[in-house]
Amino acid sequence: MERLADKLVVLVACLPALVAAAGGTAGAGLVVALLAAVALAALCELARGRVALVPPLAVCALACALPEAAALLGVAAYDLCRVSAGERGCVRAAPSAVLVPLAWGAARGVPDGRAVLLAAVGIVVGGWLGLRVGASELRRRDALRTRDDLAAARLALVEKNRELLDAQDYEVRLATLAERARIARDIHDNVGHLLTRAVVQAEAYRVVHSGEPAEKDLAAVALTLREALDEVRASVHDLRDDACDLSVQVRAVVERACAGTAVVPAVRVEAGEAPAAVASCLTAVAREAVSNVLRHADARHVSVELVEHPGLWRLTVTDDGTTPTGAPDSCPGMGLASMEERVRALGGTFRAGPGEGGGWTVFASVPRSGGERRRT
Repeated sequence: MERLADKLVVLVACLPALVAAAGGTAGAGLVVALLAAVALAALCELARGRVALVPPLAVCALACALPEAAALLGVAAYDLCRVSAGERGCVRAAPSAVLVPLAWGAARGVPDGRAVLLAAVGIVVGGWLGLRVGASELRRRDALRTRDDLAAARLALVEKNRELLDAQDYEVRLATLAERARIARDIHDNVGHLLTRAVVQAEAYRVVHSGEPAEKDLAAVALTLREALDEVRASVHDLRDDACDLSVQVRAVVERACAGTAVVPAVRVEAGEAPAAVASCLTAVAREAVSNVLRHADARHVSVELVEHPGLWRLTVTDDGTTPTGAPDSCPGMGLASMEERVRALGGTFRAGPGEGGGWTVFASVPRSGGERRRT
């Protein structure tokens, strides 16, 4: 609406020049010039970008051929100044095109000097309004661009903050599991051994005092110590089971193996806690597979994916090297054989070979029933 109102103002400012150019008579030239200028001004509103310069330039060309159209150069000046205000380079000189018809008409003496002066007034009015609107639109575009940039930066900060929180949670979880494992180890090595020695001593004293009244009391003491030892062992197993977080262990193994090397790891883990046997198996397979990539393959990237399904855990390790990671070394096939033995022991499936897209792929799956076959 703002541009429409401006063009009406410019058109009104051009009417005196149009009447002066037509000599006070509404001839065919005046009607053609007026209709063409209005049509081209409307067409300019439909165009976008630099294409919008074509209609006002057409008005300038019409003014060179039709003297009456020179009076409407103010409309062309408005569009030229408005569009060129947001452009760079030689396009900024486009408004000077309105001077060509005036110079051409002055050289021919058509229209007369009074009409040229009135047309110049219309050009000044149109140019000023066009520059004002163009500058306003340019500021509006800059504001929108700034808003979009700020929104993109905010989203990037939110994503970075989420990554930092995930990393913090990972470090906290890793430290917590390490502390639980330490506590379990201390209980097993200290309290467990002391209780075991106490049970042996109680049984020895019971045998020494066999047939005496103290035998029953010593048997009760030995039974109590055995129950305490069983409770300690159960607590140790619970602590160790809690320490078997696949997402933490696998990430730690891969990051530790690739630290200080040229291989870039990509770890994707969609699994939580698992039985100790499963966690130990899959962690060992991931460690050996990544180690094979570092030793044998000229790879730049290694991808480790561990996914927990309703019935199994699936581990896939792939690289982009050209040398097979299963190439024999001083102990041919020991690494692959060891990985396969671990997986087979839990009733799982193991495969290793060239990948479909090149490189080497190690695949291992362990059923949920495999985690109950043994406890570590």
